[in-house]
Amino acid sequence: MIFINTRPTSRSLLLTQAMQDKGMTVLEMPLLELAPIDISEREQQYQQQFCQQQDYYQALVVVSPTAARMGLAACPKGFIPSCAVIAVGHATADILRAEGWQVQCPEEYSNEGMIKMSSLNSLGVGDHILVWRGRGGRRVLVNFLQDNGVGVHAIAWYQRRCPIDAPAKFEQLQQQLTTLVSNQRPIALVSSGEAFTNWRLLFAEAEGEKGNWLQLVDFNYLTFGKRLTQTLDELQLDCIRIDNLDVEEVWRGIEQT
Repeated sequence: MIFINTRPTSRSLLLTQAMQDKGMTVLEMPLLELAPIDISEREQQYQQQFCQQQDYYQALVVVSPTAARMGLAACPKGFIPSCAVIAVGHATADILRAEGWQVQCPEEYSNEGMIKMSSLNSLGVGDHILVWRGRGGRRVLVNFLQDNGVGVHAIAWYQRRCPIDAPAKFEQLQQQLTTLVSNQRPIALVSSGEAFTNWRLLFAEAEGEKGNWLQLVDFNYLTFGKRLTQTLDELQLDCIRIDNLDVEEVWRGIEQT
């Protein structure tokens, strides 16, 4: 069975090794890369406020391991926040806990999962939260909180973009798929709407170039979260929804394909 790991290179190793250990042929095709960006003066003020005015924010939401590392690097050594800290995923939580922070995780690692948390859905007018994220991330959560009157401050520590070498790697992937023998469709992991957009663009840009290349419909997909799954359903692509990107959950999805 062939598994296509589309996670960013910095986050792919553990999953690749785990799937190989389960006997799968793993091909890596990163659809996103994470690039640090300089934060604005306003974002610097948010970070300073977080560290120096402990009662200002009722919660900190940290959306990824990258955001956790970059945010921690901007905190004073030994700093421990007094507000609730919510991490979207165990890998993110582990980084924060290693610094002695008390951390909560939603049952479902998505905007919808976080909205269900009492630490967030109980907030209202006069409350404030800080979000450590990548540029443009978690808009659904931010909009929900703002609609409830919560003041939301966000710091974008990095931006997501399609890797420059993605077209070359996509051609290599297609060549590998034509030589590998399997009686089952390849399974491609899609972890975000942005990643899926890049995946579709790679097919569109290569359309008509290679007659024996696989097309979008020739894969089974593991899709992270409700909205992304709905997108693929509307395109009539075969997909299984997964609720987080942990190895066990990805394997559960694979077993259902």
